[in-house]
Amino acid sequence: MASPKIRSTSRVGHYALGIDWEGGHESIMPYTHIRAHCPCDDCTKLREAGELPGGPGTQLGDVEMLGDRSIFFTWTDGHESVFLLPELRALCRCAYCIGEPERPITGGPPAPPPDEPERA
Repeated sequence: MASPKIRSTSRVGHYALGIDWEGGHESIMPYTHIRAHCPCDDCTKLREAGELPGGPGTQLGDVEMLGDRSIFFTWTDGHESVFLLPELRALCRCAYCIGEPERPITGGPPAPPPDEPERA
């Protein structure tokens, strides 16, 4: 499978990052969700100790693509995170990604159940 690629990012209110992936998928990822899954050693140790990195007031400072395979986040508390794009894509919690494509929030009508043909 090819590595996912990002077409664009945008801020969604004051709480989330919108990601438009090549191939048409869209994700809305709360900042707290991204920060809680930061792959750095310090954040990994916090998770192993039962704590979540960041917190309810976690705010994104800046986001920058690093080539076409990774993305760099700075946070308002001074922390920095680097994700490979497959790691970030795996954090998507949309209905499609969690296995409930019949319950989309955005992106058109729900998918038909497996036993019904698609309508034009």
